[in-house]
Amino acid sequence: MTRAGLGIGIAVVVLCAVAPALALTGREVIDGAQRRNGFSTWKDRRAAATMQSYTKDELVRTREVEVTEQTDPRGEHRTFLRFTSPADVQNTRFLHRSPRGDRDEQWLWTPSTRRTRRMADSQRDENFFGTDLSYRDLELLVRIQQWNDSEATATLIGEETVDGHPSRQVELVPDNNEFPYQKYRLWFGKDDDLLWRVDVYEDDKVVKRVTLGRYEPAGAYQTPMEWQVANLPANTRTTFRMRDVRYDEGVSESVFSVSNLDKG
Repeated sequence: MTRAGLGIGIAVVVLCAVAPALALTGREVIDGAQRRNGFSTWKDRRAAATMQSYTKDELVRTREVEVTEQTDPRGEHRTFLRFTSPADVQNTRFLHRSPRGDRDEQWLWTPSTRRTRRMADSQRDENFFGTDLSYRDLELLVRIQQWNDSEATATLIGEETVDGHPSRQVELVPDNNEFPYQKYRLWFGKDDDLLWRVDVYEDDKVVKRVTLGRYEPAGAYQTPMEWQVANLPANTRTTFRMRDVRYDEGVSESVFSVSNLDKG
């Protein structure tokens, strides 16, 4: 082979090696993370969590909760929560059902009233028990990763190191009204495909930042055992520490019935 021919051959090999990386899209980054780490692909999940809310650096409150979820990528997401401490919220129970393309439904049972009440639509965007999540935000991390191309445009916009993790940054612009936010930016690790940060935008400003850490495997699924939601304009934040996480145990649909709130 001539020197010129050898040079062309090397160039072709280099281009072929680089082409897959250049061809990667935002949707492929999300899909790859789901395949590798099981994000938002499970059917049901049980866990216990400690929630600590801060104003600036001052701890305001600590609460313990048991969480049961059921999700269908093309259907309904359901969440049942029971607070286990402190005493002022102990045994308070909350049910959230979020159908595709329909209004959220939320119910609350409290020991003081010993009755179930349906929450008004206007309360959906209020803070959830003093945390930096709204009631609708409870399933946000799961839902936005379930969106397909008809529900959101996913664009790979660059690379950035977040908390020491070299990451690919994906922007999601929704074409639905599931959440009241303009867009989202997600950082997935280049080496591990783990989700390390999510920024939530309103009016082109970051209003909430979710930072995830200390992943642990539970079967086929990677779970962030510690994560934080920060309300940037208010300078408040809530940390979540997860434990006893279990997936796909065949949770009954009856858990997410309104009548179950009375039973607990």
